[in-house]
Amino acid sequence: LFSKRNACITVKNAKELTGVVTELFDNPQKRHQMEEETLNIIRDNKGASRRSAVILHQMLEEYEASPVQVRSTEKIENLQTYLYKLVHDEKKKSITEKAFLGLLYSFSLIYRGLVKFQLNLYRWGVKKQVKLDCFVISIGNITVGGTGKTPTAKLLARYIRDLGYNIAILNRGYRAKWKGEVGVVSDGHTVFMTADEAGDEAYLLARSLPDIPVLIGTDRTVSGKYAVDNFNVDVVILDDGYQHWKLKRDLNIVLVDAINIFGNGHMLPRGTLREPLTHLNRADICLLTKVDQAAEGACEEIRSTLAKYNNHALVVESTHKPLGFIEIGNLFSKEAKEILSIDTMRGHRIIAMSAIGNPASFEQTLSDIGAVITESLRFPDHHDYTEQEIREVMHQAEEQGAEAIVITDKDAVKIPQMLLTKKR
Repeated sequence: LFSKRNACITVKNAKELTGVVTELFDNPQKRHQMEEETLNIIRDNKGASRRSAVILHQMLEEYEASPVQVRSTEKIENLQTYLYKLVHDEKKKSITEKAFLGLLYSFSLIYRGLVKFQLNLYRWGVKKQVKLDCFVISIGNITVGGTGKTPTAKLLARYIRDLGYNIAILNRGYRAKWKGEVGVVSDGHTVFMTADEAGDEAYLLARSLPDIPVLIGTDRTVSGKYAVDNFNVDVVILDDGYQHWKLKRDLNIVLVDAINIFGNGHMLPRGTLREPLTHLNRADICLLTKVDQAAEGACEEIRSTLAKYNNHALVVESTHKPLGFIEIGNLFSKEAKEILSIDTMRGHRIIAMSAIGNPASFEQTLSDIGAVITESLRFPDHHDYTEQEIREVMHQAEEQGAEAIVITDKDAVKIPQMLLTKKR
């Protein structure tokens, strides 16, 4: 409120503070203008103390419920972030916001109808599913946001490989700059694309699984056939493939985030559901993720919902456990990587930075291992970091006395390479 009405000035460091204070002393007209505007704000907002007390009470209840008490800063405020907050926030909304939500709800009804119609075209045989000459496993979800698909795909791929089968991963290449039918990110020996070309998830898979081919392409029937013909695969994994109905699969694995249970129950764009809950009936396995961070009764609620729509799927609970820390300068070196113990950050002040679907889970993990989070910087999911943004975070860490900036491996692949090659 003060910023919009030019009643305050924001500075980033001591040097800027000195310059601004000096300017205000030398410019009485500007100083008096800010003073007058401050008094106007006070007059316009009488009764704010009570409203502030109510808001503070709500915030304290939220922080009390969450073991991670950190200050979260949205560095990029975009349409995606605004919509997510709007559709999930239960606070009282303005008439304009209510009207907008009503519009979104009408669009969600249209979207629901289109999704059902599209799926029925395959069920009625109007559209034909393609069967590959290999075993097809789909890993996906029915909500947008991070449920842990990529870590699950990595774990499953390693397990199947160790059983002696040839396997490849098919990723759609979300936000990839490469365009074409089939993109070979890795042939199981060499990584051919950068994170910008392949998209962060596909590139991370290729780097994490050096002996498993990773392919990108929007049509997984095409990239799947390419994998069969060129890599002689026995099994392919569709990373985020639950909605890719065109390709017939032998095993459907649906991930459900135990922290954010089925979003807010509404379809896109009014909510975060990709499909109606009734479509859970296609799942063969329902994998509940992050159950150790879930609220009391969350897993029981998920199981009862699954039982309502799917009485045959195997339900499995899982947790995410960090293995260690890697200094980012050594992350992609060809030499053996030194993995630092989880206890390395215990008791140390850190800044948590992430551009993932569920940053709260990442922050909770860091808190659980004993790290002291001075601040959490949250960027939109799949955000491409700029050199200037990283330098600002590094400067912020120095000013706060933070001993490290901790990020996820998904974020690490998007750190500008020029920062990794320069002397630090």
